Amino acid sequence: MWNGAPPPPPMGAAPPPPGTTGVGLPPPPPPPAAGAPQAAQPLTPAELEAQLTEKARKWHQLNSKRYGDKRKFGFVEAQKEDMPPEHVRKIIRDHGDMSSKKYRHDKRVYLGALKFVPHAVYNY
Repeated sequence: MWNGAPPPPPMGAAPPPPGTTGVGLPPPPPPPAAGAPQAAQPLTPAELEAQLTEKARKWHQLNSKRYGDKRKFGFVEAQKEDMPPEHVRKIIRDHGDMSSKKYRHDKRVYLGALKFVPHAVYNY
């Protein structure tokens, strides 16, 4: 165009890519993969259970470090004990109203923490 070269040929006049012309049959399909089963037969419930157990065992083995106890400097930190239900009930009874001016700054914290209080605490 600007450099004096001839314009490209129109799209309909372009030659087809090599290998697409000719009078012949389409290429054969690729051979099946070596690991793929030839005919998938339904597994019995016992085989399914064994397969599931094996997968669970492998998953646990691979992820035991990922989801195991966290160690800090070689020491396993003990988990905190749950608060006794009576103590949690007292907190709910004392702070349950939340309309008091005494708790106006803590309202967001307490309301956010309510989702962590187990349902069983309310059954008294």
